[in-house]
Amino acid sequence: MKINDPDKNNFEIKEILNKTKVNLYYIKNNKDFRKYVFENISKNQKILDIGKSLRHFHKDLENKIKDTLDINQFENYPDIQADICEKNLSNSINTKYDVIVCLAVLEHCYDPFEAVKNIKNLLEKNGKFFGYVPFLYNYHAPKDSKFNDFYRFSKDGLSYLLKDFDSVEIFPVRGKISTIFNMLFGGYWKRIFEKISIHILIDKFLSDKTNILQTSGFYFIAKK
Repeated sequence: MKINDPDKNNFEIKEILNKTKVNLYYIKNNKDFRKYVFENISKNQKILDIGKSLRHFHKDLENKIKDTLDINQFENYPDIQADICEKNLSNSINTKYDVIVCLAVLEHCYDPFEAVKNIKNLLEKNGKFFGYVPFLYNYHAPKDSKFNDFYRFSKDGLSYLLKDFDSVEIFPVRGKISTIFNMLFGGYWKRIFEKISIHILIDKFLSDKTNILQTSGFYFIAKK
């Protein structure tokens, strides 16, 4: 018995996954994606930084509008306190943004599909969404449960999550071998061995295809 049209659905899903462009730049080069984002924001653009995920680069932005958004209220942050997963949240925020940055936040969202829908609706036409999501990465929620750790995203899962954007480019972070070492040794691996690019050398032992699929996570650029 065939219910609905699973063959058609399968075809449409494959089309969604195939339109995603994969870029190996960050597997083969020891560069900072946050710096790339910062350098590709022009001064006249309106910026929304979710979770203040640009970190120290945020304070160096010279844009007139560079709002921050977070579910929690801190002493001097955020500009907008809101739950990015709230249904139709975008209808409650008056500004449309040219650039939205959301790095290492979506895994902490209980409804990442609604979060991404809100982000897309908050973008101006031709706006850009810069993000990062983990895949093979340790659980990392704080003990006080100010936020939790809900999801991991494979290449296919991320492609489907971003399916409503006009174009999507994803950048795997670490190949299979360095991903294993990063999970085992965490901060020590980053602070010591990745500083001298050991991870780039050891990932050359496996194929690009393997490294794309078995990775720590993905940076991405989605365009509306």
